[in-house]
Amino acid sequence: MVADRRLGLHATLPDRYAHYEVLTSTIDHRGRLAALVADPAQGFTPIPHFSGLRPPPRYDATAVICDEAEISEIPLTDLDLWFTHIDTLADGIVLAAARCEPVGIDREHYWEPVPEGRLHLTDNVRVIDGNGQTCSAFYAGDGIEQLMTDAQGNIWISYFDESNYWFPNPDGTRSYGFMIGLARWDSDGGPPWMAPSHTPDVVWCDCYALNVGRDLVHACPYTDFPLIEIDADGVRNITPNSITRGHGLAVSGTELGFLDQRRAGGGFRWEIRRARQQAGAITKTGRERLLLPDDRHPTGWARGKIGRDGTLWLYENGDPRRWYRYEL
Repeated sequence: MVADRRLGLHATLPDRYAHYEVLTSTIDHRGRLAALVADPAQGFTPIPHFSGLRPPPRYDATAVICDEAEISEIPLTDLDLWFTHIDTLADGIVLAAARCEPVGIDREHYWEPVPEGRLHLTDNVRVIDGNGQTCSAFYAGDGIEQLMTDAQGNIWISYFDESNYWFPNPDGTRSYGFMIGLARWDSDGGPPWMAPSHTPDVVWCDCYALNVGRDLVHACPYTDFPLIEIDADGVRNITPNSITRGHGLAVSGTELGFLDQRRAGGGFRWEIRRARQQAGAITKTGRERLLLPDDRHPTGWARGKIGRDGTLWLYENGDPRRWYRYEL
């Protein structure tokens, strides 16, 4: 039997930003709502089959951080990328653009080392302080699924199935690689820690579910969905997992919650598959059907899917201004 579980309304972008376009939003490691908003009168254009607007090549925006009634703003001028991800970092923010194909390289050359001077790689991650000044910018690869920072100031990035990255070689060339899965950067954009090189037997086609907790990070990569546990020193444990379709993840000790969603009855159904990690395996223990705070069923896909320890934050597709909370 599936039990109903009502989500809590966690945070709402204040009404003063109602006439702004929300390019992206998130819930940070302190539970604060962070959003990148911009005036659409600058020349934003509709995108077919997409609920948001595309910014012009150059635009101004504001990073908004809401800590209950306390609201802070970081003005950003002359942005030159379509930033699709945001999180907080120290007293500032970090932004990322999901797509950044290299310019000037034909695909027939992707399978051979390419001199650095011939590659025009985009610095698609930008670290910005509380005054709006760029502290660092670096290339993080194409195909970013999620960006999350942690309490220690690390930047975690997961990737979807079209991801690729140009790896530097000692001779000054770079080589093309794909299925990046999951990587961790410091705030200066130094050489990243990448999960695939530390988990040679795991397929990282798509990092479906990511949970960046206070002390541990958990990830469930497609296609086999193992639960991978990572600490400051690297991969601690890999547990086989029979629960697939995990689009989000909550973790509290040995208790797990996997977000599942699908179309149902002309609408959408969000569910949590409850499970327990024990004796080197993951055992399903139950299911919960998620309802919104007014007891209505969702009218779109669950987006955001920010997992931090035992909490998972979600919003309805097309409404990144309003975030809901699930807790194990």
